Amino acid sequence: MNGALGHRAKKSLSQHFLIDPNLQKKIVEGIEPEASDRVLEIGPGTGALTSHLIGRVGHLTLIEKDDELATRLREQHADRDDVDVVHGDALELSIAELAGCESYKVIGNIPYAITTPLVFHILAARPRPQVIVLMVQKEVADRMAAAPGNKDYGALTVGVQLVARVERLFKVSRQVFRPRPDVDSVVIRLTPLTPPPLNPDEEEAVRDLTRAAFSRRRKQLQKVLRQAPEYGLSNEEAGELLGSLGIEPAKRPDALAVGDYIRLATALRERN
Repeated sequence: MNGALGHRAKKSLSQHFLIDPNLQKKIVEGIEPEASDRVLEIGPGTGALTSHLIGRVGHLTLIEKDDELATRLREQHADRDDVDVVHGDALELSIAELAGCESYKVIGNIPYAITTPLVFHILAARPRPQVIVLMVQKEVADRMAAAPGNKDYGALTVGVQLVARVERLFKVSRQVFRPRPDVDSVVIRLTPLTPPPLNPDEEEAVRDLTRAAFSRRRKQLQKVLRQAPEYGLSNEEAGELLGSLGIEPAKRPDALAVGDYIRLATALRERN
């Protein structure tokens, strides 16, 4: 099925074109665009969001992987000094270098197949964006915004909430895309915490811990720390460490808040 401008969606790139102009405008409003903003749009496709951004922000950088669409976008905006088109894979490009400034915003209707790695790639940028608005698969949004004890709470939750505030803005039905995807979507807004509460090494230590924990999510934390080879604690050592932090050793990984993971990761680093 064809998208806007007669472009045929490519399954290999997970392309789905948003055809509802009211929703396009609503997504753009999520970044609260201002005339002084520098904005990076990831996956502009046929320009659904782009058309509502041009003229409202100071500078717009479009990052498009599709050869044909990147060429069309360049031709379409060749006469504008406030629009740059970058032909490439956002996962392989430096977000901060493309922004070229300390304060910038990111927006995009991104392929579901790369949502998680792309979110972490954006959050790894230094400096981080001022705000990030993305349309993602509903299940991924549920996981990002989950609270401890929820079935959706996991390593993705902690990894994102560790560095950013997560807001679910609104749901988007699969009916407003061409071709229609198999799932509904949610527009989320991530607002990175400033100043960053942890340095990059500390963030990575927390992510290492959550990966180890949630790969054993049905086990008690004391057993997780004993079984995870990266920590190699005895049963007694694990119990003592958790107890010193006021964490019940019998709790499971999905019961710990983000702050608990920070404290536990810090304590584990101090042991080494």
